[in-house]
Amino acid sequence: MVALNSKFDILRGWPNSSAVQEDFVIGGDSTHKHRQGEWVSLASTTDGSMKTADSLPSSAPDKVCYLIIEGLDDHSSKFANRVTCLLGGGYMVRIPEVAPDAYAGGSEYRCFGAVGGQDQTASDFTVGGFAAVAAGKLVPHGQRDGVEVGQVVAVNVNNGTIDLLVF
Repeated sequence: MVALNSKFDILRGWPNSSAVQEDFVIGGDSTHKHRQGEWVSLASTTDGSMKTADSLPSSAPDKVCYLIIEGLDDHSSKFANRVTCLLGGGYMVRIPEVAPDAYAGGSEYRCFGAVGGQDQTASDFTVGGFAAVAAGKLVPHGQRDGVEVGQVVAVNVNNGTIDLLVF
């Protein structure tokens, strides 16, 4: 079972329905840090392995991004060199603006990305609006055009979180 911190949590749809978890081999972590609340895509391999791409993914109509629920900020994931991701859609997740990094001496990392050079906060998302992935982080997305990964169901500016229904 995945141990998630109090700000990052699966609200509906997993483990009892909808989403399926899968462990992916970490394909590289020089560019992508592979931490929970961030997103990955798969590398194009021909050896049957399911390996993450080292590049920071951005969602696109022809590119699927997967949410990391257990990443390199977890001891077992670090030891096994694998990240656990949720596949499919139909689950709801609470994602914070920033999350604590267990291996960086109490520092934090951002789960929300930047748009136009400006870091996004919970107040940049709107209920009923859409969200996409840019450079491995969640960003607001204005329209439904195949790039979005989900729809914002709730925004909590005081806690710095959004609830996202992932498609």
